[in-house]
Order: sequence, then structure tokens, then C-alpha cells
Amino acid sequence: MIDVDSVVEDTRTLISIDSQNPGPLEAECADWVVSRLERVGLAVQRHEVEPGRDNILTQVAGSDPDAPRLVILGHMDTVPIGEGWTYPPLGGVIDDGRIYGRGACDMKAGLALGIGLLDALVRTGEQPRGDVVLVATVDEEAPGMLGAHQLVRDGLIRPTDQVLAPEPTGMRLRQRQMGLRWLTITVTGKMAHAGRAHLGIDANHVLAEIMTRAKTTFSALPFEDGILGRARFTCGTFHGGVSTNVVPGSATAEFDLRIVPPMVPEDAVGIVQRVADAVMREHPGAEYAIELLGARRPPVGASDDAKIIRDLVEAYVEHTGAEPEIGGADGHEAYTDASMIAALTGSDSCTVLGPGATDQAHTADEYVSLADIELGAELLWTLVRKW
Repeated sequence: MIDVDSVVEDTRTLISIDSQNPGPLEAECADWVVSRLERVGLAVQRHEVEPGRDNILTQVAGSDPDAPRLVILGHMDTVPIGEGWTYPPLGGVIDDGRIYGRGACDMKAGLALGIGLLDALVRTGEQPRGDVVLVATVDEEAPGMLGAHQLVRDGLIRPTDQVLAPEPTGMRLRQRQMGLRWLTITVTGKMAHAGRAHLGIDANHVLAEIMTRAKTTFSALPFEDGILGRARFTCGTFHGGVSTNVVPGSATAEFDLRIVPPMVPEDAVGIVQRVADAVMREHPGAEYAIELLGARRPPVGASDDAKIIRDLVEAYVEHTGAEPEIGGADGHEAYTDASMIAALTGSDSCTVLGPGATDQAHTADEYVSLADIELGAELLWTLVRKW
């Protein structure tokens, strides 16, 4: 069995290591993960993504070289700590059945579970049928998701791999993920004295019209997925102008476009372009430019027949007496390294299930419940023994 007490202590240690992205990044965390795995007696590989940023890989060999591998996929970086904390953000404080700290649920508890699984396999001498691989990546929280891209470029993921990312899902099965596209749109108008505003072109006004119409267009899209819901539009940032009494000559905004099948990221960008073109025709002299941000992220999903899905459901039923929830407030809108690997490889055997409430990720006083860690340990151990 996985030693839950050890997983809890590893989670607390990982929380104490500052791995904010952007910020200190993952080097110290990677060093600790390597040391922890080597103490178990595992051979550990480091694969450079950027100078000072390495993906970490280790495995326990299975008895059947032809059996599909189980890949446990975790990331070492966290979002910035931010403000508003009542618990020490790097403290790993345990209070009322919860561990608090930045990365507690996203996803240092999940990474600690993966470490605990391999530790248990070595300690007990239990040999799985297929290889059990643990991968710890960098840069999952950034737009480019460089760690996942490098993992695929390095050929470390096989077509038959069954991939599980123990990201926070409230222990629900996140079988499908929304697609998304980030972009920056900049409108160029013409500066003028606010008292002679008719001589200028108000870039703020023009961009605001694009934003409003684009949001309305997304809300009216006819596509609705039974699990993922409907497409969503968010204007995350909006900046423009230089002074109260000056007609703004330029304005810039960042859009977050969340999409569901049958849409792909290019469809979302095309909607914004068509809206912007229409607004430009109403404001002669204004211009706009779009810059795409981060990686292309189409909607992805695991097949009902994928081994990882069937075996996870069986393990969940064995321990809880009920099938895991798949729809609902379980973070299907979040894009993980497992999602990116599915997008890059076309795999239909990548999924997400792990400890911690999705709503707690990226918040002040982020936490993971001890109960989720305990259930996660039981599910992983059963999953491997059934493999």
C-alpha cells in the first residue's frame, strides 16, 4: 500500500519549496524530487527543457514489456503566491483536515501521490504488469506549457501510454477538457485633445465594442457539450490611454477564449477577427492587430474504452461503491499537461483525476484535504495492482 503519512509529509515539503512561475521556477523542487526518488533506489533521468529547468522521469519496470505503460504526470511549478493569505503560503500548515499552501492542490499533493506510488512498489517488491512511469514537468502553469511540449519532442511518451495527471478534480474523473486560445488584440486610433474629441479616434471605445460584440457572439454559439458545456469568452486585461483629457490613441486587451467541440482554436480566433473587421468598418481610420499567446489548445478527451478510464472507474467503484462523477464542477475548463499531450499526440488515453477542489487552485489559502489524499492513494494502488 501507499504510505499516506509519507505522502502528506512529501506534500508539505514540496509546498515549502518555492516554485512560482514566473518566479524562482522549478530548479530547487526538481532537485528535491530527484533526491527523494534516488533515496528509494530508483534511477532518475533529467531532460533539459531550458537552462535550469528539467523534466524529471523515473519508472518501475513491469513484468510484461508489451503491456501498456501507466504514466503518472505531475508538474512542479505553481502560480504566483499573490495576496490575501491567512495561512503561510509556503508553510504546509495542517488544520482541520486540510493542508494549506501554494501548490497544495495544484498540484504538489498529486505529485507526492505519484512519488508515493513508486516508493510503495519498490518497498513492497510488487511488480506491475506494465511499466509505471512518473514524470515531473516544468512550466505547466505558463502559456507555452514548455515541459509537456519537450516531453513529446524528446519521444518520452509512447502511443500506447495510459496517462493520468493527478491534478485537482475533487476526486472526480475529468475525462474531457475544453479547448482554449489566448490572444492579445491591439487597436490603434488617433490621439486628440478631449475638448476636440471629434478630431481623434477613441481606441478604448473601439476596442470596447470589439470586446462586447465578441462576448455576445460567443454566448450565442449553438455548440453545447454534455460534459463541457458551452463556449466562454473572457476579457482578462484591458489597457488604454495616457491621460483623462486625451483621446486614447491605442488600447490593448487580452482575451481568453474557451471552446467546445466541434470548434478548434482557429475558429475562436476567426470569430474575433470577423467582429473586429466589422467594428473597423464603423470607425474609419482605426486599425487592429492580433497576437496569439501561448500554445494552441484544442478540446481533447479520453475514450470510454481507454484502459486508463476503464481501470480508474473499476478502482473507484471498488473503494466507494459508486462510479466517479464525470460532469459538473470538476475543472473540465482547465488545461493540463495531460490535455496538451493528448493534443500533441492525438492520444485518447490521457485523463485527469486527483486530490483537491478545483475551486481552490490558484486562490489564497489554497488547500488539499487529507481525505482526498487518502482516497487518491487507495485508487492509485488499486489501479496498479489491477493493471
